[in-house]
Amino acid sequence: MKILMLTWEYPPRIVGGISRVVYDLSKTLLKDGHEVTVVTYKEGDMPEFEDDKGVKVYRVSNYMINANNFIDWVLQLNFNLVAKASEIMSKEGNFDVIHAHDWLVASAAKTLKNAYNIPIVATIHATEAGRNSGIHDETQRYINDTEWMLTYEASEVIVNSNYMKNELQRLFGLPFEKINVIPNGVNLNLFNGIERDYNFRRRFAMDNEKIILFMGRLVYEKGIQHLISAMPKILNGYHDTKLVIAGKGGMLEELKQQVNVMRNITKSMFCRIYEWEGCTKNV
Repeated sequence: MKILMLTWEYPPRIVGGISRVVYDLSKTLLKDGHEVTVVTYKEGDMPEFEDDKGVKVYRVSNYMINANNFIDWVLQLNFNLVAKASEIMSKEGNFDVIHAHDWLVASAAKTLKNAYNIPIVATIHATEAGRNSGIHDETQRYINDTEWMLTYEASEVIVNSNYMKNELQRLFGLPFEKINVIPNGVNLNLFNGIERDYNFRRRFAMDNEKIILFMGRLVYEKGIQHLISAMPKILNGYHDTKLVIAGKGGMLEELKQQVNVMRNITKSMFCRIYEWEGCTKNV
């Protein structure tokens, strides 16, 4: 199949997790014999075209005008994604399927679908309601409605957990059979030959102790607050357990305060918020 990936981030541009998912998915689809073309945003001095080991990557700059807000910026980006994809198809023929990643490319995906009669597969990596524990203003409502539109226009929708499947069904009324759960995978081969650094580990726990490690952005939708709240129950069954949270984000100070509260609840709990420079800067 000829697959068109629409995404607002692709390495080396990494804003969140979408970039890595699209990269690994594109490489895997290529190995399975498919032809993959990625159209994405061009940041800085990134090349406009790159053959990334078989994956064709086209990058578009946004208009050289200042958008009033982020929503307008995203719409401008979608205009350019449509223009680039149309240019590619005029030279190389139509694609068999459009794979759209989150609401940021929804308008482009819908336009290309209707103009060229190409079906959409949409991956919903997160929802605006999930990011904000509900919808509280008009900007969030616009994003929420755009998410609904993308899932409505898509022939199939992909999420990475049963929780997300239930959330999409609850938020948008999608039929369960339209939502496919495909968990994010880890290529264990990438870790072959890596030896354990016990001296580094001993900075956080003794050799006989277990470590629970969270690594990611410190934001509400990641659920770190629930992991911290669960520690007393975990310690009841596993007394020699340490929780290490590595990352940066808007909830850093709030999580530190939560840890202090939990320490007061149970003196046996140990949790450290560890800012590890570079390790999770863009996760």
